[in-house]
Amino acid sequence: MIPVSSWQQVAWHERRSYWELAEGARRSLREALEQEAAHLARHADRALEDYANCPGTLDGQLVNGDVLATLLPSLRRNPTQGYEALEDPAGRASVHLNALGKRLRDRALAQARSEPVIIFMGGQATGKTTGALALGPAFGAVFDAPHTDPEGVAFLLGRIRRAGCGEVHLAYTDRDPEGSLKAMLARSEREGRYVPLDRMARAHAWAPFTFLGLAPRVGRWLQLYHVRVDEEGSGRMTEGQDALASVRARQKPAESVVAYQLQTAYLSLLRNPTHDPEAWYPRDVLAGLNRTLDSIAPWRRSEADHLLRRFFEAMAERGAQGRPGPRRASDGSAP
Repeated sequence: MIPVSSWQQVAWHERRSYWELAEGARRSLREALEQEAAHLARHADRALEDYANCPGTLDGQLVNGDVLATLLPSLRRNPTQGYEALEDPAGRASVHLNALGKRLRDRALAQARSEPVIIFMGGQATGKTTGALALGPAFGAVFDAPHTDPEGVAFLLGRIRRAGCGEVHLAYTDRDPEGSLKAMLARSEREGRYVPLDRMARAHAWAPFTFLGLAPRVGRWLQLYHVRVDEEGSGRMTEGQDALASVRARQKPAESVVAYQLQTAYLSLLRNPTHDPEAWYPRDVLAGLNRTLDSIAPWRRSEADHLLRRFFEAMAERGAQGRPGPRRASDGSAP
C-alpha cells in the first residue's frame, strides 16, 4: 500500500492553492523556499548526495528538476503550494535551484564517463519519467525534462559531447493533449504537482518541431526515437529515419489549438464529474488550473469557475468533502 503523506491527509475542502492564500502567507512561503534553496546551493555536494538517495533518481544518474525541488522542506510539506510558489516571479528560489540543477547535470555526466546517455523529451505527462526509470539503468546518465527549446537541447547535446560521451540517444514521448491532461491530474493526486495549462500547451505544440530540428545531427553519435503513448499508457516506438518520418506525418497543431484542446478537455472533466465514489480530484489543483485560464482564455474563466463551484457541490453531496485525500492509488500510479 502506498503511504499517504501529511499534505494528502488535509480534508479535501480545506486544501488551498498558493494563489488563494493571502499575500502575507504567500510571501512567507516564498521566503522560506528561497532560504532553503540558497542553503542547498551553498552546500551543493551534500544536496546532490541527498538527491541521489531520493527514490526515482537511479542513484543520481537521472536528472529531473521536479525531483530536485523535493529537497526543499517547505515544498515537501505541501507540494502543490510549493511548486506553485516556485512559479511565482516574485520568488527567487528557482534561481538557486537552477544553479544546483547545473551541478546535478555535470555530476551525472562526470559519473557517466564515456557510457551512452539518453535524453527524454516531449510535452508534460506523456510518460517521459516512466520511460526514464525503465530504461535508465542501461545508460550512464538520463535527462528527464520537456526539452522543447531548440537552443536548450543544442546546448545540452554540446555539453554531453564535451563531457566525453560519444553516444547519445534521444526519445520523444508523444501523447494526445487530452490523455496527457488526465495523466497529469492523476499524478497531481500522488505528487501534488500540476502543470499550468498554458505551459502544457506550449510544450506539446513545440516538441515535434524541436525533435525534427535534430534531423541533421542523426548519425553515429545521435540516435532518435519516437514513442507514441496511447490512452492506456502503452507505447509504440519507431527509431532513426522512421521516427523522423512518423513525426513529420503526424498532425502538428499550433500552440493556440493545443491550448483550446486542453481547455475543452479540462472543462469537460468539470462539467461531467465521474460517478465513481472512489474518484478524487484535488481541490487546490483544480483552483490553480482555473487560474491558468486567465492567460490563455479569459473568456472561459467564468465558465470554469461556475463549473468548479458546481463540481465542489456535487462532490460535497457524496460526502467527499469530509474525507481526506484518495483512499487508493489512482489509475497510472506506481504499484
